[in-house]
Amino acid sequence: MEQDYTIVSVHQLTRLVCEALCPECLEPGLDVSVVEKNADGEKENKGFASKLKLRCSGCGYEKMGMSSPRENHTEQKNKPFDINTRMALFSHEIGASHASLQKFGAVMGMPAPVLQSFQAADKRVTEAEIGAGEEALFQSATHIRKAYAEVDPDLQEEINHGEMRTMDISVSFDGTWQKRGFTSLYGVGVVIDVLTGLVVDFHVMSKYCHTCKLHEAQNLPAEEMEAWRAAHAPKCCQNHVASSKAMEQEAAKVLWGRSIRMHDFRYTEMLCDGDSSAFKAVVELDPYPGVQVEKLDCVNHAHKRMGTALRKLAKAERLGGKGVGRLTEGKCDSIQKYYRGAIVNNLDNIDKMRSSIWSTLYHCMSTDERHFHHRCPTSPDTWCFYQRALIAGTEPPSHNDAPSHTFLTPQVAEKMVPVFRRMSDEALLKRMQHGGTQNTNESLNNLVWLRCPKTVFMGKGRVDGATARAVTTFNEGAFEVTRVMNKLYVDLTLSTLESLGKRDHRRISQADAAVTARARDQRRDYARQRRLAVRAEHAQEGQVYGPGMA
Repeated sequence: MEQDYTIVSVHQLTRLVCEALCPECLEPGLDVSVVEKNADGEKENKGFASKLKLRCSGCGYEKMGMSSPRENHTEQKNKPFDINTRMALFSHEIGASHASLQKFGAVMGMPAPVLQSFQAADKRVTEAEIGAGEEALFQSATHIRKAYAEVDPDLQEEINHGEMRTMDISVSFDGTWQKRGFTSLYGVGVVIDVLTGLVVDFHVMSKYCHTCKLHEAQNLPAEEMEAWRAAHAPKCCQNHVASSKAMEQEAAKVLWGRSIRMHDFRYTEMLCDGDSSAFKAVVELDPYPGVQVEKLDCVNHAHKRMGTALRKLAKAERLGGKGVGRLTEGKCDSIQKYYRGAIVNNLDNIDKMRSSIWSTLYHCMSTDERHFHHRCPTSPDTWCFYQRALIAGTEPPSHNDAPSHTFLTPQVAEKMVPVFRRMSDEALLKRMQHGGTQNTNESLNNLVWLRCPKTVFMGKGRVDGATARAVTTFNEGAFEVTRVMNKLYVDLTLSTLESLGKRDHRRISQADAAVTARARDQRRDYARQRRLAVRAEHAQEGQVYGPGMA
C-alpha cells in the first residue's frame, strides 16, 4: 500500500546517492544515469519504463535495472511494464491519445511508448473497463430490484421466498453521439432506471471499422475479400450501416430487445425526448408481446419546446422588437419558466396543470382597466404580483409599475393561443405527470465524452471502454476505478485510495449542497443576471456580425 511512483529528476537522484559508498570499493562516487541505447544501438527504454545504471566513478562498478517492475501475472513472453499499463489507464481517464502521451514525454524530457506498445496496453485497459462495466450493470440490476421491492410488498414477498419474476420498470432513454451533428461514426444509447437513477444497460453503435478500412485499401480480389469479410464478421467493429441520426433508435431496439434476457426486466415506461424516433421504433419492435410500452415526456424538454415555439412565433409573425406589449426575448424566457412551474407544481392534477399554464397567458394580457388575475395561483409563493399583494393585504400596484409584469397586447396574445393549446394538450400533460427529466442521462453523457472527447477521433473499442467506465463511475463513484485496476493487476497504493475517497466525498458534498433551496435560488439569480447582461450588451452594440457588413 506504499507509494509506488514519484516523478524524480535523474540528476537529483545522482546527488542523493553520490555520497553513498560503493558496494565494491566502499568509497563514495556513485552516480545514476539513464541507458538510452545498448551496444547495438537499440533503444533500451520500454515506453515510460527506462533502464537505469548505477555506476561507481572510482572502481567502475556497475549495476542496471528498470525504473518499473514488469507485470508477473501474465504468461506472455514479453511481460508488460507496470508503468505503461498505468499510463494507458491514465490516458483513458482523461480522454488522451497516444499523441498526448508523446507530448507529455517531450515536456518531461523522457521517452514515450511507441504506437504498437501503446495499442497493446490500450487494448488490455479497454477489456478491463468493459469487464468492470458488465459487473457494475449486474450490481445495479440487483439494487434496482431491491428498490422496487421496497415500494411493492408483493415483490418483496417473492424475493423473501427466493422467487424471481420478470419485473416492469420505468426508464429514461437517450442517445448521444461522439461527434457533434449527425455525421458521427459512433453513438451510444443508454437506459437509466427512473426510480433509482442507476444505469441499467447501454449499447455502442459504430459505422466504422478500421480493420475493414485497411483491407479495402488493398484492392483484394472479390472472392478473397468476401472470404475475409466472412472470417472477420464476428470481430468487426461496424454494427450500423444507416445514418448517424438513426443510431439512437437502433440502439433502443437492441436494448429493449435484450432487457428480459439480460436482467429479467421489462422497460414498460420510456422517458425520452419529445422529438425522439426511438419510442416509435420500440413500439414497432413490440419487445414484450401483450405488454405495451408507454411514453413519458421529459419536463425539461417540454419547457424548452415552449420557449422555442414562442421565439419562432415571434420571428414568423413579427411579434418581437421594441414597443409596449411585444413578445420580446425576455418575455419568452419568463413564459417558458412559468410553463415549467405550472407542470412541476401540479403533478397530482392535470386540470390544475392546464389551468395554471393558461393563467400565464391571461396574466400577461392583464391591465389596470381589465385584468384576469383570478386565474393566477393564489398560494403564498405565487409568482403573480397582484395575488401576492392581495395575500399580504395591501393594494395591488399598477400594472405599469410592477417590475415582474410581462404585459402582452391582446393582438399578440391571440397569436400565442395555438402554441398554448398545443403545449397544454391533455395527452402531453399526462406524459409529464411523473415530473421526471433526462438530467441523469445528460450527466452520464458528459462522463462518456470526458473520456472520449468529441474533438479527437478514437476507435470503437475506446468508445466501448469510455462508456463502461462512465457507467461504473456514474453508478458507484470514482472509487470504482479500483475495479479496473484490480483486473489489470495494478497495485493499489494508499495515495490512490485517499485520492479516490476524497473525490467521492467532494462529489457527494457538492451534490448535497446543489439541491438546497438556497443553491437553486442562487443559480436562478445568476442565470437571470447573465441573460440581462447579454441582452444589454446586444442592445448597446447592435448588430456586429452578419452578411454584407464588410
